[in-house]
Amino acid sequence: MVDLILAFLMLIIPLFWLRVIKKKSWKKIKQELLPTKKNPSEELIGGTKLFFALLIGSILLSLIFTVSGVNDLEKVSEVIAINSQNLVLYLVIIIIMVFVEEFFFRSFLIKQIGVFPSSLIFGIAHAGYYSIAQIIGAFALGLILAYWFNQNRSITQNYLGHLFYNFFAIATYLIFR
Repeated sequence: MVDLILAFLMLIIPLFWLRVIKKKSWKKIKQELLPTKKNPSEELIGGTKLFFALLIGSILLSLIFTVSGVNDLEKVSEVIAINSQNLVLYLVIIIIMVFVEEFFFRSFLIKQIGVFPSSLIFGIAHAGYYSIAQIIGAFALGLILAYWFNQNRSITQNYLGHLFYNFFAIATYLIFR
């Protein structure tokens, strides 16, 4: 229930801020919050490239966590195990939540407070996994997502890359548990 409320707020806050506070038209809001510049095949290629950038970042983070001894990712596995008991519902929630995260953290928050603070909040938003490594990892991957968004100005590429990454992480967990 808390996740649903947070998702709703992450959709409403940008709309309220831009429409009521900044007094922008709905057309300007759509252009600002849902930027997509390329044709579908370019968006898919960009999203796939972003997925590989996130995967490489994740592998490097895993190595750092292993060497440093800061590896409490088994807590993340426990949360995934609980949520994946109804796999179809879990996947639908992920599809929706990834969009909401990209909409809020990249399309909205980066422009309001910048790359580093929005990535820091993105990391903290993953505290529900009860893992320091997850928070640090989400922050670092949030930096990659923010950089990619700033370079490409496409919520579609960010959405696809983030979605592919989450599906890969869940599939890896389900296969190797």
